[in-house]
Amino acid sequence: MDITIKCAETIGELRHFWQSTGFTPANLLLNADMRQAMATIGAIPHGGISWVRIHYLLELVKAEELGTETPVYNWSRLDTAMDVLVANGLKPIFELMGNVEGYFDAYLDTRQAPAWRRLVRDLARHLIDRYGQDVIHSWLFETWNEPDVHFWTQSVEAFIVYYDACCAGLHDADPTLRIGGPGTCRDLSPTLTAFLAHCDSGTNILTGESATKPVFLSVHVKGVRSHLEELTPNSMQIVQREANIVHYIRDHHASLVGIPLSNNECDPQVGWGTIHTWRGRPYYAALAAKIINQHLVTLIDGMGVDYGILSNDNGFLGTWGHRTLLARFSEYDHIDHGQADGKRDAPQYGEDPRRRRFEVIKQPIFTVMTLLSLLGDTRCAVEGVGDVSESLGVIATRRGEDQVAVLIYNSKDKITADGSTPVTLTFRDLPFAEASLAYYRIDEDHGNPFSVWEQMGAPTRPTAEQYTAMRAVQEPCAMGRPHTVKIQASNFTIRFNQPLPGVTLVLLSQRPDTLPPQVHGIRSEAYEGMTNAEEILLIWQAVDRRTLRTYEVQFSPDEDGPYTRINAQDQLDTAFLHVHSTVPGFYRVRAIDYWGGHGAWSEPHYVGRNERMEE
Repeated sequence: MDITIKCAETIGELRHFWQSTGFTPANLLLNADMRQAMATIGAIPHGGISWVRIHYLLELVKAEELGTETPVYNWSRLDTAMDVLVANGLKPIFELMGNVEGYFDAYLDTRQAPAWRRLVRDLARHLIDRYGQDVIHSWLFETWNEPDVHFWTQSVEAFIVYYDACCAGLHDADPTLRIGGPGTCRDLSPTLTAFLAHCDSGTNILTGESATKPVFLSVHVKGVRSHLEELTPNSMQIVQREANIVHYIRDHHASLVGIPLSNNECDPQVGWGTIHTWRGRPYYAALAAKIINQHLVTLIDGMGVDYGILSNDNGFLGTWGHRTLLARFSEYDHIDHGQADGKRDAPQYGEDPRRRRFEVIKQPIFTVMTLLSLLGDTRCAVEGVGDVSESLGVIATRRGEDQVAVLIYNSKDKITADGSTPVTLTFRDLPFAEASLAYYRIDEDHGNPFSVWEQMGAPTRPTAEQYTAMRAVQEPCAMGRPHTVKIQASNFTIRFNQPLPGVTLVLLSQRPDTLPPQVHGIRSEAYEGMTNAEEILLIWQAVDRRTLRTYEVQFSPDEDGPYTRINAQDQLDTAFLHVHSTVPGFYRVRAIDYWGGHGAWSEPHYVGRNERMEE
């Protein structure tokens, strides 16, 4: 394929609307493995994942006297869970979901809706007191998850009353807090159509005012149904079904047309617990990139949809074949997947879940989120690609006059498909005469720790050496070192074979005038892994620079050195797991750009022996 990127011809802003994930239930945030997962997810650069949507958050709340004007709450478990997100720079799509103390079983009862309003009001006030008004204003609140199926056991009418109580309670605390919904999953189900009609022209039953219009309209449109066999997902039918919902809104509820649409469970295949091996392979990474582009071209370009958030519900922890960003190994068995998909009473992993031993490995679907985070904020015109229903596609972007970033994917809706496509990629009208060329790849031979694990014989309890081998290929794979190229007459051409399935990111960057900034904000958390070594997760604040080749992490038993580099592979994420046996000691981190320029070392960070995360 001959593909041309017209760098001077922009076609609009690119909002990174895919920066989201989710999981259930909320009490997993009290466990060490999920806490490490959230730290790892929060370390994706440039807010590559910013939003986390979690079911049953209010199951963490204890309360007394809910039916009175003066209920008494215990927020401690919820606070512990939310602290994990806030500490890692993540924002919740806070579902107002969970039957606190089993009290709320009939919202049509004249006592329960006012009680829920008070609960939501007091929740919002508590969150503002704890985290600050500016932080809570940046969050989104949402209604109950999938109220058109078994998650909601009351009537459609009761759901509408529940929504009114949610809105009234939030606005009692702060009228500027943002709520959306309804998070339905049956396309144009009676619940969705009733919700739309109420928000369009209904009256809030508690306040007598016009019903609150949501700040976003959320639906769940997924790929094919879960199945024991390796069924191939159908990517285009996702956007086609979303388009049908958009047409319905435009035809029946004109006042809601300008509200952003979100599909915050856009999973290629229903059922996180059913194992499909392609989820652990590059197939999933390429498919996710294709689905993003299909939304860009079909809904945003083709229909003018204001698109809010596109999210995969893949923040769970499980094996390679589960719908997860991270593969998890543990000394305990996994939870009963048949019971855990959304059930608030899902069992825990082990008798003492905060202390169990585990290891996590980044999957290709995680790594592609890092590559997507490197795209620019403005889209460029592209020539030479076909319809988005075809296998090979391009998302071309630029960031001001300093960088052009192009992501190419090759993804066929057929799990067994393989091969490659020769690509000639030509950049026209580049804004600079000299640039650094860097490009990254995810395919069966690059950025694919699953294949390493499989070649080892698929061990259930890998050795320390085997964990090291998997982690050696879990970062974005640079195809050679970045190097400087001359731009002839504002044009540049690169040729390569694009594997199927696979994703390639090509970056052309102008050299900045300054070196990278100094790294700040180093902190650490200690975990018990599956080997006998200490495991220290080192986390730091990202530097404001889009031309980084890597962060370099060093360790020394003594503050004055000598220091030794400990992250053998280049990395763009701002967290590194150090598995070793020589603590106590000191860590330091610096940023290195494409040209070898580096910022100052961070201040040394000390970690003592047997340090453990707070319980």
